[in-house]
Order: sequence, then structure tokens, then C-alpha cells
Amino acid sequence: MNNTKNSRYALITGGGSGLGREFCCHLASQGWHVAVADVDPEGAEETLAILRDRGGQGQVELLDVSDFTAWQSLVGRLRTQWPRLDLLVNNAGICGAGTIGEYPLGDFRRILDVNLFGVVHGCYACVPWLLETAPGGCVVNVASIAASLNAPTMSAYCASKAGVIAFSESLYGELLAKGVHVTVVIPGFFRSELLQQGRFEDDRLREIAERYTRNANFIASDVVIETMKSIERRRLYVVHGSKARLAWRLKRLAPARFHRFVIRSFDKDSRKIRRDG
Repeated sequence: MNNTKNSRYALITGGGSGLGREFCCHLASQGWHVAVADVDPEGAEETLAILRDRGGQGQVELLDVSDFTAWQSLVGRLRTQWPRLDLLVNNAGICGAGTIGEYPLGDFRRILDVNLFGVVHGCYACVPWLLETAPGGCVVNVASIAASLNAPTMSAYCASKAGVIAFSESLYGELLAKGVHVTVVIPGFFRSELLQQGRFEDDRLREIAERYTRNANFIASDVVIETMKSIERRRLYVVHGSKARLAWRLKRLAPARFHRFVIRSFDKDSRKIRRDG
């Protein structure tokens, strides 16, 4: 392991695939030493192999972000290995969709545990460490434009991502004067493996999500590059994708009208899938 004082150290959750993998590989290519944290050891090892092939430095850490005890154990180990923590990327997330009363409550709770409390746990475990070596440290929390869309059947996922935004805004205010920056990433739909493990009430809802993903005009690496630029400029929000930025603005200008548009769009997509099916 490279423990020179010139190295920068980053912990990325959900590093075994998708956006998390892109964060790991990009940072490693820039000379960072990264901890690839994931509940999937095979995916994490694959990420590590990729970044090492590209000349990067890193290590795999098995982590279920919903388990705060596991967070405490991980940070305790890293403190004995690393001189400091420069960047925490709370990226791990899962998705799903279903109607209230029909979608299993356990699946609903699991989405909140991973997407929202995974972020909360990461900050509780790592912010004290970041403050020890401030100024200059940074927390990146990954949300989604779904937090503004709030489409029918997406209540669990949307609530979890809206919570991430609200939590990040509050944390930003707490840490601003202490030398630790907070950025919340709010991307639109992009091509990733997120849907593969998603728990959907029926195939119709999965197909709607897959259509939005297939029609995306940017990829995970675009989000990473935009995020790193925003960190350098000390921006709180990274709203990525032209459609996401439009939705972000319209929700604030005319929330009721915008939400009626979202409902009509969802109904239209549902009818189209029934016809196609």
C-alpha cells in the first residue's frame, strides 16, 4: 500500500459496479489511493483489478452500508492504515418500485436503510475523521433527480433520495465553517447496473425504469467528471443531465403543475407498455 504523505485517500461505497466503480477508477487514475467498499466482494475485486491495470492504487473493503457497526469497524481499520481521509463518496444504493399497500414493507424499508441511512452512517463514521485533518476534506453524497420527480410507485426510492438531499444541505451548513466541504450529486437517468438488483412489484414497472435508462444520453463517467469539477469549485449541488436540470428548475418554479405533468407522463408510459406487451 502507498502510504506516502503526498497521496490522497478516498473511501467509495458501492464501488463494485456502476457509478461507484467510475469514481474509484477516476480517482485512482489521478493518483488517489481508494478503498473500494461494497457488499459484493466479486464486484469490488473486479473494480480493484481494473484500476490496478490502469496503474492505480487501492484496496477492497467488504461493507454493508446499512450496518453502522460495520462502518465503525471499517473506519477503525482504515485509521490504522491511512494517515488521513480526504474524500468520502456515499454512492451505494438500490432501487425498486411498487404501490403502497402492495409493495412489501420490508423492501421499502431496505431501500431507506441502504440509500438514506447508508449515507447517514457513512457521515457519522467518517466526518469526525475528516474534521481532524481539515481544511480540505470532502463528503460526496449521491442522490437522484427522482427526488424531484416523485413519480407514482417510486415512493421508497424517491423518499430515500430526497432525504439524501435534505441531509446533505443540513450537513453542508454544519461543516462549511469547519473546512470540510459537502457536495450532493443529483443525476438524471444514466446507463448503469442499478436496475439489475432492483425489486419491482411487477414487470411493467421494471420496463418503465429500463426505458428511461436506455434512453439516457450520458454515462456514469460523465457524472464523475462533473462531480470532481464541482468539488474543486466548492459547489453544493451537481445536477447532471439537461433533462434533470430542467426538472430541477421547474419543480421549484411551479411544483403542483410539474407534479401533474409527472403523473400524466407515468400514466402514458404505463399505457404504452400495456399496449406493447
